[in-house]
Amino acid sequence: MKKPELLAPAGNPEKLKIAYAHGADACYIGGTVFGLRKFADNFSVSEIQAAIDHANTHNKKLYIVLNGFAHNEDIEALKPYLETMEKLHPHGFIISDMGVMQLAKRLTTIDLHTSTQASVTNIYGCELWKNAGAKRIILAREVSIADCKKIKEKLDIELEVFVHGAMCASYSGKCVISNYTSGRDSNRGGCIQSCRHTYDILDETTKTIEDTTHIMNAKDLMAVSLIPQLIESGIDSLKIEGRMKSNLYVANAVSVYRQAIDYYMENTLDQTQKFETELKKVSNRTFSTGGLDHRPAVESIHYDFAGYTKGIDFIGTVKDIHPKKGIILEIKSPFQKTDPLEFLCQNGTLRPIQLDTIWNMADEEIETVNQNTLIRIPANKTIKPYDILRRKIS
Repeated sequence: MKKPELLAPAGNPEKLKIAYAHGADACYIGGTVFGLRKFADNFSVSEIQAAIDHANTHNKKLYIVLNGFAHNEDIEALKPYLETMEKLHPHGFIISDMGVMQLAKRLTTIDLHTSTQASVTNIYGCELWKNAGAKRIILAREVSIADCKKIKEKLDIELEVFVHGAMCASYSGKCVISNYTSGRDSNRGGCIQSCRHTYDILDETTKTIEDTTHIMNAKDLMAVSLIPQLIESGIDSLKIEGRMKSNLYVANAVSVYRQAIDYYMENTLDQTQKFETELKKVSNRTFSTGGLDHRPAVESIHYDFAGYTKGIDFIGTVKDIHPKKGIILEIKSPFQKTDPLEFLCQNGTLRPIQLDTIWNMADEEIETVNQNTLIRIPANKTIKPYDILRRKIS
């Protein structure tokens, strides 16, 4: 059996390095032109060049999203951008618009991947995009593993599916609620996630509110239990959603799916509970398997959503290992040195740590650490840059 690629989100250069360090085979990023995460940090041209160099150095791949729906005014800005990308040569573009696909094919020699936003659900759609120049199809999230297998058996093309992260309540992202409620185009990078809001149920006769509830709030996707079937189906790439998620989310999801893929390539013993337990620790809306196992129905919506659940807090990221000063950490959440802390290391190992000594960058010893600060702690040979410090929640 072929081992599938593990594809991770990278909302900024640091998350890209974290994803690679924790086991991703490839990352997808957004540039400053025409992606669907307008409010992510996104990458400048110089940052894209550095990201490609980093990927090539570590034998990884880097894909750039161009997955918005193009209007005429977008095309002129796309042309010079594509010509610039041809010089940098990332490993692929992710495109949802047939016109953009043809433009990229004309102006570049870069591999073309059809975005999930194109809503490809069958072999004939796959064949159409292949004939248009696509090397890979990122299938609609509504497509089952069984259908993936049928497509793979009949058509020689790479297939990619989402296995983890937030789910859109509409059909593969084709939603315009944001357009009408806020004037922000859902399909051009401006979605305000209207599906996550509560809505009032109004009695038209009395004009009174009878209830307030979530009606479209999809549970998050988790398909780690389906890794054996995904591998057996021949799917080429397994994708994690979340370019706007935290360093902890990226490291944790990549680490667990890396372990799961590697494990099930060699073993048959079921380790689902172990992997799911670890994924559930990071902030989530509870989980379903989306459309991979069967068509998503009522069980995929979280109607009584009362807030995110989690078992750990993101504390910080290892920025550097100084030969004399020890481990340099960038802290995102306040903590005390007596808190139950652990490092998520790059081999998937969790290392509990008792911090007896913490210094600020003025070399003053401190007991309590504030958010958005740099600190240093004593050296530890097992800790590396891009390891993640987290706190267990009792």
